[in-house]
Amino acid sequence: MTTQPGPSPSPKPAPSVDEIFAKATPVSSIDELAQDGIFDDDDELDDFLADLRQMRRSSIA
Repeated sequence: MTTQPGPSPSPKPAPSVDEIFAKATPVSSIDELAQDGIFDDDDELDDFLADLRQMRRSSIA
Protein backbone atom coordinates (compact mmCIF):
# COMPACT_ATOMS: atom_id res chain seq x y z
CA MET A 1 0.00 0.00 0.00
CA THR A 2 1.37 3.38 -0.95
CA THR A 3 0.55 6.61 0.73
CA GLN A 4 0.48 10.05 -0.75
CA PRO A 5 2.66 12.59 1.01
CA GLY A 6 0.76 15.31 2.78
CA PRO A 7 1.23 18.98 2.07
CA SER A 8 4.71 20.22 2.88
CA PRO A 9 4.94 22.72 5.69
CA SER A 10 5.26 26.33 4.66
CA PRO A 11 8.80 27.67 4.96
CA LYS A 12 9.37 30.24 7.65
CA PRO A 13 9.13 33.70 6.05
CA ALA A 14 12.36 35.63 5.74
CA PRO A 15 12.80 38.42 8.28
CA SER A 16 12.19 41.96 7.09
CA VAL A 17 14.94 44.54 6.89
CA ASP A 18 13.39 46.28 9.90
CA GLU A 19 13.57 43.04 11.91
CA ILE A 20 17.18 42.43 10.93
CA PHE A 21 18.34 45.90 11.92
CA ALA A 22 15.99 46.50 14.86
CA LYS A 23 18.83 46.49 17.42
CA ALA A 24 21.42 48.17 15.18
CA THR A 25 22.98 51.43 16.26
CA PRO A 26 24.57 54.06 14.01
CA VAL A 27 28.33 54.12 13.64
CA SER A 28 29.52 57.12 15.60
CA SER A 29 33.20 56.86 14.66
CA ILE A 30 35.19 55.25 11.89
CA ASP A 31 37.33 53.71 14.63
CA GLU A 32 34.45 51.35 15.42
CA LEU A 33 34.95 49.70 12.03
CA ALA A 34 38.72 49.24 12.30
CA GLN A 35 39.93 45.71 13.00
CA ASP A 36 43.41 44.26 13.02
CA GLY A 37 44.07 41.09 11.08
CA ILE A 38 41.73 41.60 8.13
CA PHE A 39 44.66 41.27 5.72
CA ASP A 40 47.59 38.93 6.29
CA ASP A 41 50.20 41.42 5.11
CA ASP A 42 50.71 44.69 3.25
CA ASP A 43 50.88 42.90 -0.11
CA GLU A 44 47.40 41.46 0.39
CA LEU A 45 46.09 44.91 1.32
CA ASP A 46 47.72 46.40 -1.78
CA ASP A 47 46.13 43.71 -3.96
CA PHE A 48 42.71 44.45 -2.45
CA LEU A 49 43.07 48.21 -2.98
CA ALA A 50 44.23 47.70 -6.58
CA ASP A 51 41.23 45.46 -7.26
CA LEU A 52 38.90 47.99 -5.64
CA ARG A 53 40.30 50.81 -7.80
CA GLN A 54 39.86 48.69 -10.93
CA MET A 55 36.25 47.84 -10.04
CA ARG A 56 35.42 51.51 -9.39
CA ARG A 57 36.82 52.47 -12.79
CA SER A 58 34.98 49.70 -14.62
CA SER A 59 31.31 49.24 -15.26
CA ILE A 60 31.05 46.60 -12.50
CA ALA A 61 30.77 49.08 -9.62
